[in-house]
Amino acid sequence: MAQMVSFGVPGMTRAIKSLIIINVVIYIFQILPGTGHIINRWFSLVPYLTFLNGQLWRIFSYMFLHGSPFHILFNMLMLWMFGSEIEDLWGSRRFVVFYILCGAGSGLFSILSLFNQVSSITPVIGASGAVLGVLTIYAYYYPHRQVLLFFVLPVNIRIIVLGYALVSLFGTIAPGSGVISHLTHLGGIVVALVYVKLYPLITGWYEEFRAGKEQRRRRSNAEDQAKRARYFEENVDPILAKISREGMGSLTEAEKKILKNAARSDKERLKRNKIIPFDPFK
Repeated sequence: MAQMVSFGVPGMTRAIKSLIIINVVIYIFQILPGTGHIINRWFSLVPYLTFLNGQLWRIFSYMFLHGSPFHILFNMLMLWMFGSEIEDLWGSRRFVVFYILCGAGSGLFSILSLFNQVSSITPVIGASGAVLGVLTIYAYYYPHRQVLLFFVLPVNIRIIVLGYALVSLFGTIAPGSGVISHLTHLGGIVVALVYVKLYPLITGWYEEFRAGKEQRRRRSNAEDQAKRARYFEENVDPILAKISREGMGSLTEAEKKILKNAARSDKERLKRNKIIPFDPFK
């Protein structure tokens, strides 16, 4: 298959633009003297606080925080370059759900760091896990694309994802003294791979469930209509025939009650028969 080269600049899609704006605005508040400390303290992902103290909102909030201008610039550039085409392919809603799932899923991977006393209290911030999930999906859909590594060297997108995965795996197994959460990065890649395999199964099950539900609804409606038809045939039609022969004054109280109940439950049928143009029992 011919190689496809992706060296152009993609358009800014709606969800990508919104995510970038949200991240930039939050980062501005992060670097402000009055709010930065509060945001980092309460919204970063600290495994010990998140999973043992029940502060589960951190699983979602940490992915919107960043530690430096280069950190947010790199993540947002990656999100823009690789996410725009996926959003065009999927639509904004599905893309945003996937992005949040990758971010939260990669955050959940950090629960493994609870076995490490130092890592369990070290804050994790950044959209890297979610962005690597997007990069992985991009490589899945466009496996023969080439991108410019460091804006110079053409490299197949699968090689880049594989390189990230190996570096993250090695960094997780043999952690050094750096500030990069390799486990979180690895989690983003794994979540994306699981998603791309499970999504067709889940949507297939959902479509089957919805089709079965619709079939049951139609069957129930048909049964209800048949039941109403039998009720009218056995109880209401003889009364209507009596009215036609003898008039309204000939009805007993029991017959009036049956007719009144029928008028409430099936007004359209009574209108079609043109027997009662108004409710005579009011």
